[in-house]
Amino acid sequence: MGLRIGELSKMTGVPISTIRYYAGHGLLPAPEKVGKLLSHYDESCVQKLQTILYLQENRHFPLSIIKNILRRMDSGLSLQDAESVEDVIFNPPANAVDSRMMNRTEFLVQTGLTAEELKKAEKMGLIMPYIQDEGRELYNHEDVLWGKDVLKRILQFENCWDDFVEYVKLGDRMIDQEFAIRGKIVRDRSLKENMEISIELSKAAEYTRGYLLRRLFQRKIRSHIKSSLQEK
Repeated sequence: MGLRIGELSKMTGVPISTIRYYAGHGLLPAPEKVGKLLSHYDESCVQKLQTILYLQENRHFPLSIIKNILRRMDSGLSLQDAESVEDVIFNPPANAVDSRMMNRTEFLVQTGLTAEELKKAEKMGLIMPYIQDEGRELYNHEDVLWGKDVLKRILQFENCWDDFVEYVKLGDRMIDQEFAIRGKIVRDRSLKENMEISIELSKAAEYTRGYLLRRLFQRKIRSHIKSSLQEK
């Protein structure tokens, strides 16, 4: 026996319009028509809605990511296992002292940036809110540290803005390359293998970016010093 949409709404606290939206976008199974004007939702929708609410309110995931997690759960994974990849990718940095999310106004207060400076940084792609989709724009501790300790200084060098934008373009290309490598490795793998490999690759990629860039920078500095000494 299924549930009418009103019953489902009362049981979960989710508005009827939202339930219809979720069903229309594939987060819930489509209701079964039992009459000309009557439809029943599967009882599993109660748990699915509770999971959606948890992932939205506690993990701040957008619906696209939540839909992917629900898909994994449909294959038999627990919630903990189903979100294990996202747990690695979206968890706050280990040095984060504050896990709160903040809106645009609070972010400006915390960083000391002006609204105009933030607009400039966004236009250049130098600031990317932790959450920016479905009408939400939320910043976390990592955004605050970047805005306060780095971005504020970068914006002083107006004649170099185009050069700073190149960092974003280079970063995009680097991430695209990582995705291409991952695609080759996980091709034809099972869901479980895919997730396990993705977790390991995500951890490795984060360390690799920092390591390679740091070593390349050190090598360039040594080369520069050596050249300058030879010129003298």
